Amino acid sequence: MLKAVIFDLDHTLFDRHATLRAIVPALRRAFSVDETRTDDEIAAIWQYADDNFILDGWSYIFACLVENGVFTSPASYEQYRSFVYENFAKTAVPFDYALPMLTRLKEKGYKIGLITNGQHALQYKKLKLIGLSYIFDEIIVSGDYMVEKPSKEIFLLMCEKLSLEPGECVYVGDNRKNDVDGAAGAGMKTVWVQSTNVHQSGRSEPDAAIRTLKELENLDMFKNQNFCSGSGLIKL
Repeated sequence: MLKAVIFDLDHTLFDRHATLRAIVPALRRAFSVDETRTDDEIAAIWQYADDNFILDGWSYIFACLVENGVFTSPASYEQYRSFVYENFAKTAVPFDYALPMLTRLKEKGYKIGLITNGQHALQYKKLKLIGLSYIFDEIIVSGDYMVEKPSKEIFLLMCEKLSLEPGECVYVGDNRKNDVDGAAGAGMKTVWVQSTNVHQSGRSEPDAAIRTLKELENLDMFKNQNFCSGSGLIKL
């Protein structure tokens, strides 16, 4: 019986594509960018790079931008990395259905958690900007601990914080290795959100796969459950 729904942040609740589109003008101000390309064209290249190389790291995304001629004069990876950190701390766009969905899950009695890899300051700033930080029962940012996804220990830590067994939790994320393999290794159920490169491979098959979080509540695992909440027995 499911008692908790635990989420990844980037590409799951935080819309990186929309955020990248929003900071293209800042990219033009910070670097010498090809003026013959529109903001939409630059955003499309950036989104392609993010989808295909996010699993490899930001340096690969930067290399893709360079190879596609986005910059008209040399820029270093360190400059790019600093730019992204600075602007992700200023601009963050949530998926518009994220907050309503999280609110409904809480109203139905589920505990809500978040596990995200990254630095404390940046990840909490994103949560504040997208207006979601208050809704979680527990938040784990890997930068606060000596462990990160896909290690099963970080998922078991969340179970400990929520006072639940792994089998009572489902983890929802876009990364087959970090999210699906990691959570499955800890004994959780898993939902793969195919919001990025759908050709990812992993050791574990997800219990369900969806294109966006809009589909989450319609999954069989969320139907016909009886459980106790603070206000009594609820039939879903």
